[in-house]
This record gives sequence, C-alpha cells and structure tokens, in this order.
Amino acid sequence: MYGSGGQIKDDDSAEDIKHVDLSCCHHLSGPIRVVDADGVPARPGDLLAVELCNLGPLPGDEWGYTGTFDRDNGGGFLTDHFPHATKAIWHFDGIYAASRHIPGVRFAGLIHPGLIGTAPSHELLKIWNDRERALVEGGEGGTTLGGVLHTRPLALLPEPKGALLGGIAAGSPDWARVASEAARTIPGRENGGNCDIKNLSRGCKALILRPEAPDGVRCDILRGGMEQYLTPMGPTKLHVHPIFEIGPLEPRYSEWLVFEGISVDEQGRQHYLDMSVAYKRAVLNAIDYLSKFGYTKEQVYLLLSCCPCEGRVSGIVDVPNAVATLAIPIAIFDQDIRPKHGGPPVGPRLLRRGDVARSTYDGDKPITLNPCLCGAGH
Repeated sequence: MYGSGGQIKDDDSAEDIKHVDLSCCHHLSGPIRVVDADGVPARPGDLLAVELCNLGPLPGDEWGYTGTFDRDNGGGFLTDHFPHATKAIWHFDGIYAASRHIPGVRFAGLIHPGLIGTAPSHELLKIWNDRERALVEGGEGGTTLGGVLHTRPLALLPEPKGALLGGIAAGSPDWARVASEAARTIPGRENGGNCDIKNLSRGCKALILRPEAPDGVRCDILRGGMEQYLTPMGPTKLHVHPIFEIGPLEPRYSEWLVFEGISVDEQGRQHYLDMSVAYKRAVLNAIDYLSKFGYTKEQVYLLLSCCPCEGRVSGIVDVPNAVATLAIPIAIFDQDIRPKHGGPPVGPRLLRRGDVARSTYDGDKPITLNPCLCGAGH
C-alpha cells in the first residue's frame, strides 16, 4: 500500500489529488523488534544496518503516479507558480517507466522506499514536537524563507484526525494520548523517515539509529555504533543523522543538460547563500527551457519530480550566492533537447505532447509569475 492508502487512481482526473486526505499519510508497517544471532535485541545507542535486498510493485499493479497538491491542500515546492493539483500516471515495464500524460519520455527508474526509519524514543519524539511547534508558532515572519517558499503549514504537528496507531483501540484513553503527541511522518528526521532519497534503492545499506527496523529486509546490529560513527550535530546525543551506502544498480546515463540557479528570487531580490532559493531557480529554469520542446510546464514539473535527474549543491562558500544545479539525462527524451543553431523547434517542427491531468485552483492566494523582458509572465 502506498502513501495515500489507495486514494489516488489510475485515471485521467486530478480531482483525487486535489481532494486527497493528507491527515492519514503514511500507511506504515512496524516497528519490528530486531535481535542479533544470540537473540539479544538491539538497544539504544546501537546502529542498525539495513540492507534493501529487493523493491518493486506487486504483480498486476505495475503503475505509479506523480502529482502536485492543490495549494490549499498540501501545496509543494513550486506551489506559488503551480497552485492547482496535477497528476501523471506512470506504467512500469521492468526497470523502465513511461506515461501517457508525458509522452516522448522513457527512463530507467530508481525504485526507493521513500520512507524508511526507526521508531523514536519518547525523548526524541519530544525534541521533534517542541522544535516544530516553535517553528509554527513563530509564523511566516520567523523564517527568511516564508516569503519565497509557500508550502503551508510550516510544519505538521501531531493531529488526531487520521492517526494510524496500530493496535491501540480507537476511543480509548491511550489512543487519545498517543494521537495527541505522535509524530507526523511527512518530514525526514534523525531516525531516517521520509527523506525521499532516490539513491536509497535496491542493494543499498542504510545505517540508522535506534533499535527497530522495517520487516522484509536484512538487518545487522552494530553494538555501540551510534557513538562510534555518528557525531551529534545538536544539544543531545540524539541529534545524529543516518548514513547509507549506494547500491550497484543505479541507471547509468552519460549525457546531461545542467541548469543552474543562484540565490536571487523571481523578483530579483538578492538572498544570502540561500540554497533553497538557488534550487528553486534551477528548477524553474529547467521547466521554462523544456517547455520550449512541446511540453507544458506542468508536464515538465512532474517529469522532474520522478525522472533520474541530479540536484546538487554546487557552491556554498562564495557570498552572496549559493549555486544549485539540476542535471537532466538527455537520453530519456525521444528528441534532442540540447541548444542548437536555429533555436528550439517552432511551427510544424514543434510536436505538442498533450498534458497531464489537472484540476482548477479555487483559492485566492496570489500566483507568482516570472517577469521577463517582453512584459508577459511565464
């Protein structure tokens, strides 16, 4: 079962994305108690080495989706540019993925769990809830990015509605107590969680703190490994982060088109070494460029959300601009997308590529347009 619990369908409507109930994501299994060869369970302070032996869809369900949420129901990284819900369906042929909503593209995918992690201790759970609540209570003015990145709320605090609490009986005092403090699983945290690292695929090994692990994987316990290998980056020993080994099964593309972004936003305002602004600019630059080859900007946005592109921190020391890059493999397209004499295809040479499923945005929040010399917005 994937994240939404079956709410998203293989069809040509984005209404399911627009109205998805995000209070009940994600549907997870575990925690699973792990013991060593002598039957001794893992303990706090140990590292759990989790090897991902295999990943893939169930037979008969070889499809997936990419979507952008409505700005008033989840939003996303570019929600001020694309406030409406969209959806593209992908069908899998072995390791390859193709979509009827984004024709002319086929790529070798990197199947990854998206979310893999361990159950937090009560101490670590309190750290999460306290710091995320402080962020929300500080409001948009409490962060310099509040005027540039528009996903709201700023953090997802514990929410009893839609809480999935395993075997705890609904309506019981324990259910009410746990639901009021249980962590939402949307962000990645010290325990791993929803990091969405595409390289964490088949053949990888993740090293995670705490003594629990998902079922169906091969595990090894490194006694005392947390203190031996992970240096806390915060006020407690729990402020550590997972590490992982990349497996041998990644797709190999040799030719890439790379887009750059710096710490200057759409209004021309300079920001100080802001990597989020720089990466947003790199993504917008890629979307604008690829839309010259017959794709709508929504198609490109969804494509970049799932194809094996490479987003990188390319420069972080030269004030005032951080430099982000987004590299896209040229071979995934059925046309040459590189710049050439004569410019991009126009007229009869320009092949329109349909569109993704999309819904209307019914809210009243302002839409960000890219100013340009011609006076129009993009």
